[in-house]
Amino acid sequence: MPVTNADLLSDDLLALWLVENAPIKIPFFQAWSWQQVAGKSLIYPRTTALAPASVMADCATVLEQLPDISQAEMTFLDYVTRWQACASDLDRYRNPQLLQAIMFAAAKRRILYAYAQQLDSFGSAVGPGLPDLCAASQLVDMGGGALTLDCLDDAYERITAGTGRPTLIMSHSRSLRTYRKLCRDAGFKAERAPFRWYNPASRRMEDGSVDAFNGTPWLANDLCNAAGAPGGVERTYFMVVGDDGKSGPTRGVTGIVPAHLGSEMFIKRTVPALVTIDGPGEDTFVTMPAGIAVGSQGALSIIQNYTTVGSCGGG
Repeated sequence: MPVTNADLLSDDLLALWLVENAPIKIPFFQAWSWQQVAGKSLIYPRTTALAPASVMADCATVLEQLPDISQAEMTFLDYVTRWQACASDLDRYRNPQLLQAIMFAAAKRRILYAYAQQLDSFGSAVGPGLPDLCAASQLVDMGGGALTLDCLDDAYERITAGTGRPTLIMSHSRSLRTYRKLCRDAGFKAERAPFRWYNPASRRMEDGSVDAFNGTPWLANDLCNAAGAPGGVERTYFMVVGDDGKSGPTRGVTGIVPAHLGSEMFIKRTVPALVTIDGPGEDTFVTMPAGIAVGSQGALSIIQNYTTVGSCGGG
């Protein structure tokens, strides 16, 4: 069991959860929307952009214009992680169930990390990410050049769903720093938008503000191109988040989970371990079937393949 000083945790009933020293920043989840789906997938009937109707002239023939209708199927991926408790782990700790609770909390965080990383994936063998689901007309590719405010505006204005403005912008923190630098170089501060944050001191949500562009909150997902290595593609996502279930263009970007899971998306299975060093133990698997859905493709646009500011201190 790879938990250092786990015996101390199990003896202290106040230490209910394992604390991660340096968690990866994924605050975009605070604005993310989930919907429950009956069955194995979510299917959106889609049509291409409709042509305007004609104006009828006297005794003229009215041509019939049928929309080109297709179906887009959004499926689930199975996110999974595992830990093993040996017989000695179960024997030594006064409260093995507390140890399981600690590891379950860590497992859920690992799965959310995997989901956040999958959102930014392109051409993945296991399943699509947002770049795979984005229409070609909704991409602004900088070709490796510098990010500009004008091109950010271009990507922003390609959102046509709903009111024609995104409700969430998501990127790695590097892109956020690049945006702030663009604003400073232009002689003004980057925008801020009202937002609610959890304050652990007061143990409640409090009003605050976050980075914004054209009034839309811009939240970090540091699992987008996490390594930032040469050859990696830096992307900023503009999205209308949420799906009202109507037939209009307000069906935006959401996460999807099976309806039978209810509000608890994580499935925990504990079975006897097949192989341990010191005799029988337990294997615990935690899974989450989840996916990404893009209702109207006008609800998602991406600006990508641009240079960012460098990290300070060589880190």
